[in-house]
Amino acid sequence: ENTPLYGDKGEILIRNTNKIENGDSSNNSLISISAHSGTHIDAPYHFYDNGKTLDQFEPEFWHCENPFLIKYEAREKEIISLESVIDKLSEIPDNCDLLLFKTGFGAYRELDKKKYIFNGPGISSEIGFWLRENRQIKMICLDTISLSAFSNRPLGRDSHKAFLSKYIFNNISLDPILIIEDANMLDINYSPKNILISPLLFEKADGAPVTIFAYDK
Repeated sequence: ENTPLYGDKGEILIRNTNKIENGDSSNNSLISISAHSGTHIDAPYHFYDNGKTLDQFEPEFWHCENPFLIKYEAREKEIISLESVIDKLSEIPDNCDLLLFKTGFGAYRELDKKKYIFNGPGISSEIGFWLRENRQIKMICLDTISLSAFSNRPLGRDSHKAFLSKYIFNNISLDPILIIEDANMLDINYSPKNILISPLLFEKADGAPVTIFAYDK
């Protein structure tokens, strides 16, 4: 219930509805959350009305066998430009299926929640277009509360669309790149061999909380 939320808006509710100690036959809970709270993933449908929903992806889509880690120390409220990271992006292997983009800003999630929510960096739309044109990445994972910097929300909306919406390049319709936000990468300092993304699936999901399993076998 202390999870930081984008713009500090909304509510996460976890309430006991049954308790054995109160005479009930079992313990049970009610959970009320936004689909875009905590570590979560954005589906194309989140910003593109004709985009795929999470439940439309095949099971094997969620297994990533070639993740790659980029480290970039982002400044407060920085809009990370293509120019600032092009050298790092160029190092991404052609077979990369999941890009881990570590800005270091995740350290503020517990240390300074307001700073994490309101002063976080954002990713420019040009990075989304470049990745779709030059690599075959299925997902990007960020240690920030959102791909969008709260200090520049209009630009953030454009960036989400660059990753998620329909995009035709050289007469070819390119696959979207799903966006994982608010991920804990404090202990991730190299590229794991395998990553499994496990979303909470429901019908017509525009996004959902996810559990991320990273392992080296």
